[in-house]
Amino acid sequence: MRGWITSSIARRLGFVVAAILLPLCFGAAARVGDTGDLASLRAEALALVNEARSRHGLDPLHLTETLNSAAQAHAEDMLARNYYSHTAPEGEEVGDRYRQRGGSRWEKVAENIARCTGCPSVPTTEGVSEFHEGWMNSPGHRRNILARGLEDFGFGIIGESGRQFAVQTFAGPGMPLALKSDEEPVALSAKEQIAAAARLINAEREREGRAGLKTSEALNALAQRLLPKDLSDDRVMERPDGFFELLPSGSAREWRTITVAAGGCGGCGTQPTGADIRYFVDQWLENSKNRAALLGSEPTHLGFAMLATGEGRKVAIAVAGKRQE
Repeated sequence: MRGWITSSIARRLGFVVAAILLPLCFGAAARVGDTGDLASLRAEALALVNEARSRHGLDPLHLTETLNSAAQAHAEDMLARNYYSHTAPEGEEVGDRYRQRGGSRWEKVAENIARCTGCPSVPTTEGVSEFHEGWMNSPGHRRNILARGLEDFGFGIIGESGRQFAVQTFAGPGMPLALKSDEEPVALSAKEQIAAAARLINAEREREGRAGLKTSEALNALAQRLLPKDLSDDRVMERPDGFFELLPSGSAREWRTITVAAGGCGGCGTQPTGADIRYFVDQWLENSKNRAALLGSEPTHLGFAMLATGEGRKVAIAVAGKRQE
């Protein structure tokens, strides 16, 4: 009798203070077992996944060597070292395996794993179909297969002595983190982003008994200039010597105080949306320092700017300022 076990995991970055993500490097175990006709098995796995996605109106995924390599390495490692987990004994997870092979640290990454005992030692397309059926009959795995915001796919499989391990890997820019189940991610213009941020912040100020903040072109310009220019690192804001120097020429004397809140996320979609504004404002209001900056009695005006890189990374800056009386 064959025994089938499946497991799923998804990783998506979401943070308000910049985090440094360091790739982990571990030696790969020597290959054991048999992969069968791996190219044909991968083609079958991709066809099954895309057929399922097509039935639900989702875009097809594309095989990539990066994800194939990550999936195959994990399948072989589980077989060689006799464990069954998304996390290797040293702590390496799917995101680490993806980034080690050149994958973007800003994408959403997901993984399904499965194992079979009492199976043929050489994987076959029929076995791949059985693994796929098991994943589709499990809610967590099904969510990964049918997730929006994914673009790429990888597959790995290995068998030996009546055991098989199979791995699906997925990656893509993801979707806005605060997107509601019945909401589409509609892109907002810069003007619409500012209005949405002001509306949410002022609604909370009203609940706190505070006067609403007016939007300011000068503070919008400051927020824009504070967005990170070098996207090769994890910073969410430029680090100037002083905020007043970045205000438009001639406007610095108009302001008495300026405070800034900054945030970023990964795996959260390609375009700025209303869901993103909700996400960032909610995160700021949960932080005592940012909450005081945005809801305190001192500020009178608000500026806002947002950056979306298209690969899943987004950064937002809110600037609260008090005008000179």
